[in-house]
Amino acid sequence: MTPLLLVVVLAGLTTSIYAQRDRFDTLILEKSTIGGNAFLTEKIENYPGFTSISGPKLMEKMEDQAKTYGAVIKTGEEVVGIEKKDNLFSIETKGTTYLGKSVVLSTGSTYRKLGIPNEEELIGSGIHFCATCDGAFYRNKDIIVIGGGNSALEEGIFLAGFCKSVKIVHRSENFSASETYVEKLESIDNISTYMNKTSLEFISSEKELFKALKVKDNATNEESLLEADGVFIFIGLIPNTQSFKGIVDLDKRGFIQTTALAQTSVDGIFAAGDCREGAIAQVAAATGEGVLASYGIRNFLK
Repeated sequence: MTPLLLVVVLAGLTTSIYAQRDRFDTLILEKSTIGGNAFLTEKIENYPGFTSISGPKLMEKMEDQAKTYGAVIKTGEEVVGIEKKDNLFSIETKGTTYLGKSVVLSTGSTYRKLGIPNEEELIGSGIHFCATCDGAFYRNKDIIVIGGGNSALEEGIFLAGFCKSVKIVHRSENFSASETYVEKLESIDNISTYMNKTSLEFISSEKELFKALKVKDNATNEESLLEADGVFIFIGLIPNTQSFKGIVDLDKRGFIQTTALAQTSVDGIFAAGDCREGAIAQVAAATGEGVLASYGIRNFLK
């Protein structure tokens, strides 16, 4: 019987590579795109072995490697429940039930929203969460990036390569991103920063498209409008763990709690990647967690 891997992020791909080399058959169930958020990254510059590689290319290489070792990948499979029966785990998707001796939850995370007026109405009509997916629509146009972490600055720098201008809006006085990204901003003429500003409302045009962002200066309480053709939001992630509530222990934010070797509160179920409490949302970190989970599987199955 097989250990069974649920994959959205690359952590599960790494686990499958190691598990197959340990002669454990692996099945990867994927709801949508292999590689999750990593697949949507235009350029990765901090993954060991590659000075620069696109997310899709790196995920393609890892998927091919997993298949070479014998892993089976099924896409379009959304897991809705897990139950343990007679020392086996029954994994229920919307169309099928699978059985396995071990499970790795690596379902990743989704983009966090601001929750301000007109956000939901304008998603896809000027509001976006993926520069790789939608940035091409704004070539030679003005855009806004909301956020101050690595993702916000990385995507802002990417967009500046073909957009007319990029306004980066951050709610704090200082960026939380690494100094490497902050230093890069200084050399890019078409990026401007708006620090210590709270986003209040998205303003739409008569055609019901995004037109401007209303912000408040946190020091003066003065409100103003920043006009642009589009806006990209990068303010963090929400774990894709709703289906696992009541099955394994989650923290108050919904991330899966683990102990040594990625073990969850249920023997035989492991967690790796962005869905795990304390995880670092970086490609190299997720890869390492996949390796950790594979060792947990080895110990459990032996």
